[in-house]
Amino acid sequence: MNFFVVLLGLVCALAYGAPYVEYEDYPQAAYILYSVLSDDTRVVNGEPAVRDQIPYQLSLRWANVSGSPSHLCGGTLVTPSMVLTAAHCMLFDYGTYDVVAGLLDRTENTSSTQRRDIETRILHENWPGGNVVSRYDIALLKVTSPFVLTHSVQLIRLPCQNAIPSGSVVLSGWGYTSSLDDELPNILQYVEVDIISNEQCADDLITASGSADPLDDTMICTNGHQNISSCGGDSGSPLVQNGIQVGIVSWGIVPCGVTVGSTVYTRVSNYTDWIKSKL
Repeated sequence: MNFFVVLLGLVCALAYGAPYVEYEDYPQAAYILYSVLSDDTRVVNGEPAVRDQIPYQLSLRWANVSGSPSHLCGGTLVTPSMVLTAAHCMLFDYGTYDVVAGLLDRTENTSSTQRRDIETRILHENWPGGNVVSRYDIALLKVTSPFVLTHSVQLIRLPCQNAIPSGSVVLSGWGYTSSLDDELPNILQYVEVDIISNEQCADDLITASGSADPLDDTMICTNGHQNISSCGGDSGSPLVQNGIQVGIVSWGIVPCGVTVGSTVYTRVSNYTDWIKSKL
């Protein structure tokens, strides 16, 4: 049995196009922390979304110097000009990033899609960077011109500072649906899953991998016992409850969906004031 821990995705509850080219897949942002044994390779167990069901979901793409843009991470719009994602998605110092909104199929080029280049990256000042799993895994990306809000492109709302989420939430993204997959799904996937306490999450991570590090109270977890998880390509994607983003996909255990393998998220409410200060 062999698996790894990897990085995957104003006021309170603020409510706040160009075509793009065809592309080929690049390796996803992923960071190995440690390994143990497992023979479980269950899939994420999500299902395809329908048009305009999740209009706040963005695709953050990256292109090598000579390549075409490829989906790398997820993100959300907090204002028409500002994208919220995970800091670890800003892995590359070469090549180019862009953001596409209004997608259902990540390969599509329709009247609903809008593409923007990134003008400014704002990573949390305490993010250590590099190949690590860490707290402060949050970033804002300012795009070169505002997105136009439509039925397909909408803003996400933010929680009050230090609010503690609980209950059922929705995870979405274009990440792998199984650790055995060698291609990302074309259609946006989503799944409903339960938040668990950090105490239970720590116990489950210790059972699965022998360690709960670096889990702390700036993070939240969803229930791995439901055989639901994020996977590579979901990094930076949102965890949403009643239209409010409570989490950003940060790290988890692969094979994805492994028994008791919780997905761990940056807890957005720890950073609401930080986000406001950067806007």
